Amino acid sequence: MRRRELVGGLGLSTLFLLFPSLAVAAGPTLKAAKVGQKIVWRGYVYTVVSSKGKLVWKQGAKVAVATASATATPSISTTPSASATPTSTASSTPSASATPTPTPTATSTKTAEPVAVAHPELGVFIAFSSKLKEGDFGVFPARNTKGELLNYALSRKGGVVKCFSTVCTHAGCIVQASRDDLWCPCHNSYFDAYNGKATGGPANDPLEMYKASEADGAIYIKP
Repeated sequence: MRRRELVGGLGLSTLFLLFPSLAVAAGPTLKAAKVGQKIVWRGYVYTVVSSKGKLVWKQGAKVAVATASATATPSISTTPSASATPTSTASSTPSASATPTPTPTATSTKTAEPVAVAHPELGVFIAFSSKLKEGDFGVFPARNTKGELLNYALSRKGGVVKCFSTVCTHAGCIVQASRDDLWCPCHNSYFDAYNGKATGGPANDPLEMYKASEADGAIYIKP
């Protein structure tokens, strides 16, 4: 490593230690560490690629905001109509008529979106089981028992769901889900997504783990 890069790296590390929030917001201005490394910055996904022998950030797709709607409009209308008109004359000619006209109409639109069942003994709801297939991992937002909205890392391996804190054990920055592991953008620390252990960078301690449970097609955690 050249002297200038060493000095510059020490300066950035000192600044990130003093002001971690600056490091989180830096985005692609951070040094690219390895091919395939990803980060979301200003609404776009950036990926590290190799260009002319150097690691550079490449802008990808814009992060989409998912919306869901459900509309149910039942409507039933029934209109009966009946009349009876008897007519009697000297020639004994009776006449009667009855005309009921029912017109039922029903319209209903439903979605298959599941509804989470409350299980206070299991903790707080974090995601539906269908969102975390075997071998998958990712970061999900959820409110803890104090009502604070925080991010938690979930993974499923061998049918077992595990939950980890996203607070990096090195300097307290928030880790993100990369292609192969959990990655801290502040100082390039890496963690195994399935057991939370530190696998690279300055972090040595594993991520804090929380108890995760499944019931009625949903995942609950006790943070």
